[in-house]
Amino acid sequence: MNKLFIILLLTISAKSWGQISLPQLQPLQYTSYNFGNALNFDGTNAFGIGQVYVQDSITDFTIEFWIKNSGTDGSNDRVYCSYNNNGLHIAKSATSLRLLFTDIGGTATWVTPCTMELNTWVHFALVKNSNVLTVYKNASSVATYSVTAATNLPTAFRLGSNVDGVGENGNFTMDELRIWNTVRTRADIQKYMYTIIDPNLNATLKLYYRFDQGDAGGTNTNELGLYNSAIN
Repeated sequence: MNKLFIILLLTISAKSWGQISLPQLQPLQYTSYNFGNALNFDGTNAFGIGQVYVQDSITDFTIEFWIKNSGTDGSNDRVYCSYNNNGLHIAKSATSLRLLFTDIGGTATWVTPCTMELNTWVHFALVKNSNVLTVYKNASSVATYSVTAATNLPTAFRLGSNVDGVGENGNFTMDELRIWNTVRTRADIQKYMYTIIDPNLNATLKLYYRFDQGDAGGTNTNELGLYNSAIN
């Protein structure tokens, strides 16, 4: 019985290891925030590569996160971007949120859905529902855009840099990054934006970076990756 019990423990451990995402990361900087640690980008060559592991395509989706504009940037310094195309780029200037989503059927130019105040935590959610992309700021709709209904969200992405990983690095701090394989309503966003999500509650939660690993207040040179709390 003891040997069998040990084998079962090893099986569970190996299965849970599949929930670890291992982006190619520069040394990361963490800071303290209400949810625990938050991930800080100082605008100088720091970036990470992440991926949503899914069995099916993501056509309708919700991307949500908390962000603090922590420094001056150029017109389109990156927060989140598709790894190798213009599927979805979320960027910021010194004062505004900026978006580019050519390869999900949107406009071929950068758009400015709203302002982004300096040194203030703000919650953003981008919701694609068929051929409409809606941007929510603190659970209030601030802009809508037309996109292509059947186009998938690219699953590989970068945080903090452009697609080449060599420039347009943003100055910001990010927390509670979630990607859902479903349309979250305004009521959902408003209800859960201040909440640490239980990943067992909804199978449509495909990626959940809480950024709680690492040590706050310094550079984590031995950081190996970001833990994806989503279990699906």
